Amino acid sequence: MNQKEFATVVEQYICPVLAGATVVKVVHEPAGAEQITLQGKGQTMRISPTETAAYQVEIKRSQVFNPDDARLAEAVITEIVANYNKTTLPYRTRVIKYAIEVGVCKFLAPASTAMLIDILDGFESWSMRTYEGRRPTFSIVVDFNNKQEVDATHPAIGQVLATDFSALLSNSVESGLVLSASGALVDYVNFSTDAVVDNNFAPWRFVSFSNYADNNRVCFTRTDNSQVLIFKHQKLFFSKMNNSWNYYNHGSTIAALAGGSLEVRKAVYETILDVSFSRTGGCIAVVRLADVARLVVEDGRGVQSVIKRDDLLASPTSLKSQTLSSLIRGRPFQDLDRIARKEMVGIDGATIITYEGEVLAVGAIIKIDGGSTGGGRRAATKTLAAFGTAIKVSADGMVQAFVRGDEEQPESVSEF
Repeated sequence: MNQKEFATVVEQYICPVLAGATVVKVVHEPAGAEQITLQGKGQTMRISPTETAAYQVEIKRSQVFNPDDARLAEAVITEIVANYNKTTLPYRTRVIKYAIEVGVCKFLAPASTAMLIDILDGFESWSMRTYEGRRPTFSIVVDFNNKQEVDATHPAIGQVLATDFSALLSNSVESGLVLSASGALVDYVNFSTDAVVDNNFAPWRFVSFSNYADNNRVCFTRTDNSQVLIFKHQKLFFSKMNNSWNYYNHGSTIAALAGGSLEVRKAVYETILDVSFSRTGGCIAVVRLADVARLVVEDGRGVQSVIKRDDLLASPTSLKSQTLSSLIRGRPFQDLDRIARKEMVGIDGATIITYEGEVLAVGAIIKIDGGSTGGGRRAATKTLAAFGTAIKVSADGMVQAFVRGDEEQPESVSEF
């Protein structure tokens, strides 16, 4: 692999895993530099193919990289480099994608990589099959404290997933198969849906499952949308959506959502996760109170107003705003329950709140500059970003956030 090829690998395969990252440049360094280094305030990472390489590819993003991001990048890039030249060009993309999965598994549990790959391979085989006309869902818990070896009464998970009946043994929310550290099937678990303890770092649909991923347990699930989710330390760690792996650095992303108290930013982040995994799409903006007068001109009746009067919840004038106002009852966004927030943001149009959490509008139709590029939801999001932070969630689950910047070209802050 030469320098140009390595830079392409980083751009096409490493940056998508590290949400929001982009390649900046190639930096020439003396041989023997560390393979992964974090620069400045942590928003820049330099990656080299090996510790003996005389160059590094520099990537950056708005949210901060942390040591776990660096460990993940090292695990994945090491696996790609080790296998890159073992195959010819027509097959290389497939080899790289498989190397990414191996790197993810090594990052999660270096001593159990082969067993974790068996789980992902089993999920992948079922993505091309159905059981009685439906695509089955699965949940698997690996309990690394359990040392049971594979034997006649504790079969290996790879063998189990290869059978037709495995489609009926668990699902993606309520139940799961429990494995030992060696991949032996040892138990079955029901995930409680009663008195669920909330979790800022998991989609609401999977909170009980995520909460179970503690005490040295890692949980895998395959959903009815053929997504793969991995939970560790009671957090969503990875998802595989649209055939791409994403690593979730929750703390850095919440910090990058500029504006408002921590409670407001956490509520916005939870809602983004919930809408992303519900596949409804949505748009939410958090605006400064001082900018509301520019956003809402002459109580929404002015020609320059970005929001129409009919969409404002204060003194509502339309059936939609009257209905939503009666449901919200003046409560701040962070005090609404997660399901209500998810459903609000999923309404066609934009949900707009202030830094303090006041809900200004739900399902608002945004006045867009006639010269805007991209889809309507993206254009609306960029328009709203001139007043604070605006986030677009696509129907396929992908998220793009824009932060306050130039009105013509707001800065993209994050993608995941």
